[in-house]
Amino acid sequence: MQATWPNPTHREGLAELELVKLAKQRDSAAWSTIYSQHYDSVFRYLFGRLGRREEAEDIASQVFLEALRSIDSFADRGKPLTAWLFGIARNLVNNQFRSSRKRQTESLGDDDVEDGNASIGDLKAESLDLIACINKLTKEQRETLVLRFYVGLSAREVGVVLGKTEQAIYALQVRGIAALRRLLGDDFFVSGEEAVA
Repeated sequence: MQATWPNPTHREGLAELELVKLAKQRDSAAWSTIYSQHYDSVFRYLFGRLGRREEAEDIASQVFLEALRSIDSFADRGKPLTAWLFGIARNLVNNQFRSSRKRQTESLGDDDVEDGNASIGDLKAESLDLIACINKLTKEQRETLVLRFYVGLSAREVGVVLGKTEQAIYALQVRGIAALRRLLGDDFFVSGEEAVA
């Protein structure tokens, strides 16, 4: 499922601006709508960064609490509400990593792999290696790959979130994948391609 990005000149962009206006008035229906429209994308982003379902769920809740506290600071500057929420999520993850650097290299236990998760699917050992290696990339490469492949945004949409051109996002994507190939080895990518075929 790909996110749709409102454009203030289109009807859905106007609807988002109205929704934000109501959210600034602490309208509970507006907050419920914001939560239901954006939670899945925020969760996928956090899971892609953290690799732990429970941790991603906890921080996703914090994202929406922080959004509620700071909604008055949201200003429409051509960026959608989703980009603002990803910024909050990014800051919370960075704070989490600063406070506990060892989480990046810990292996995940059996209780972190759950069945029946329709949003993420079954985790495999290769996926866990991938998450650990993604966190070793540069900040821009990591953000690009997580937003492109875990959240499912287009290069243009990632550019809006990160404040970069679509071409810059493609370049970051290519460099990030090349770095992952070096970190994980060609065998990881070959087995993944065979599984798709």
